Amino acid sequence: MNSLLTSAAVAVGLFAATPAMAQIVPYAGVNLGYGHATYTPNDVLPTDTGGQGWAPGIFAGLDYLMGPRLSLSGEFDWAWTNFKGGQRVGARIVEHTTKMPINLKLSVGYRFRQTTLSAGVGFGRASIETSDTLTNATVKEGATSISWLLGFRRDLSSRSFLRGEYMRSAYGDVAFITGNAAELDTLTETFQVGFGRRF
Repeated sequence: MNSLLTSAAVAVGLFAATPAMAQIVPYAGVNLGYGHATYTPNDVLPTDTGGQGWAPGIFAGLDYLMGPRLSLSGEFDWAWTNFKGGQRVGARIVEHTTKMPINLKLSVGYRFRQTTLSAGVGFGRASIETSDTLTNATVKEGATSISWLLGFRRDLSSRSFLRGEYMRSAYGDVAFITGNAAELDTLTETFQVGFGRRF
């Protein structure tokens, strides 16, 4: 009887010391990056050379540890961007700008030693702004995106890590300048490095 009680006490102690959610690890951090955008106004103006700029931001997410090597991560990120590009057609200049994208991302990671490699997809939204010097019109419209991403994470300690990520985002058509006179396709590519901490 005493041995049964002892075994039960040990089992309860082990259960109490191992929380049910121990395999889910929250994390957050900051990014610094650089990006490029290509704009294609369908059938109205030629494709421009694109715009580029810095892409600092923040991120937060959850890691679900499926084993010693495999993990599934869900993440939210936001970037402060201003990718401006445009075309010159005679005296007319049309500019396009992608601002403030937010993304929800899902990725699978494989860990070896202190490094985790990951690949995933994302769904996002950004503000696409266009301006036309001929009409002095400026139009802002929200656009949704589908993204593909590749990344790595390098542990600095049990809680802190460095990471890098490449993300390619294709935004849906948005109408600009004069109603549906033109639809704008936007493609962005962003490279970011960041520092994060687990909680």
